[in-house]
Amino acid sequence: MNLKKALAAVLLLGMAALACARQGPKLDGVAAILFKNVKTKLTMADKNAVAAKTGFVLSGDKVLPFASDKDSKEYPFGAVVLPTDMNEDGQEEIFISFGNTYTSGMAGSSIALFIKDPKDPKGVYADQLGFPGLVPDALDSIGKGYPDLLIGGPGFEYPVWSWNGKAYVFSRTVKDADYSRLKKLSVEEISKAYQQTIKE
Repeated sequence: MNLKKALAAVLLLGMAALACARQGPKLDGVAAILFKNVKTKLTMADKNAVAAKTGFVLSGDKVLPFASDKDSKEYPFGAVVLPTDMNEDGQEEIFISFGNTYTSGMAGSSIALFIKDPKDPKGVYADQLGFPGLVPDALDSIGKGYPDLLIGGPGFEYPVWSWNGKAYVFSRTVKDADYSRLKKLSVEEISKAYQQTIKE
């Protein structure tokens, strides 16, 4: 009788372990809110990794769910995730627009960008940008596979960042008077079009 109970217990534990293995990793608290209602091809592990790299913590506010750290929860903010595949290599780039005047000064928001390094055997998403500014415009000028990014914000000149093969680096500024003449597309528009191609 005891042998039957022991075998049944082992069988149940084995089935439970198999069920957990099939479910795979789960989203942590920040990732679950950050990627809610976002169409993306990222794995759960990638979503958790990107969320961890933002450094966000949960603020406890349902409308503005994030904070920079546990000591700044009285300055909560929202975040918008914008997946793209700008160089069409099948690996998503993840833009995140977030913040408020506490985190981002007069710009009122900051922009982060995470790009997976194809030469990294672990396929880790590397941080790019991460400073105050609006959601970028992708310009028609291309640097080693990625478009130049114009980051809007307060003032009359806007920085343009170019891909050098490893990272986005500052390359030039564009005056407000020249902005309207540029061929550009908002990363928001690019992301919206990209997400429409993802089948659920």
